[in-house]
Amino acid sequence: ALRPDEPTAYFNLGAVLDNSGHDVEAAQRYLVAKKRYTVGSKGWARATAAAFVALMQEVCAEVAKPQWWNDEGLKALSARVLRAAPNEQTANFMRANVLCGGGGAWEAGPRLGAEFKEAASHYDRSAA
Repeated sequence: ALRPDEPTAYFNLGAVLDNSGHDVEAAQRYLVAKKRYTVGSKGWARATAAAFVALMQEVCAEVAKPQWWNDEGLKALSARVLRAAPNEQTANFMRANVLCGGGGAWEAGPRLGAEFKEAASHYDRSAA
């Protein structure tokens, strides 16, 4: 039976679109999955981080961003994502990118040395 409320289906569709180079559509599906997963769950964290990575792509520069797509929102969200899925590559990659200021994907404020140091450890974890 079809279950249109099943978040995993949206996440998997996002992954297929992502792997096919359709970043805009992938981001949309990941965001739907994020909304359908229980907040704070591993699935929610994976969908959130995947949406973040897709939205960081240049092709998504003009795409309407979620309400949390700002410096403070992303700092708080990436910390929650990492708590929910500390061993997930995309969660660590998201946190590292946010702590480094996102390379212009959003208007980032100044960063402290401690944030760059923490970012480096998350980049290491995401590469492992």
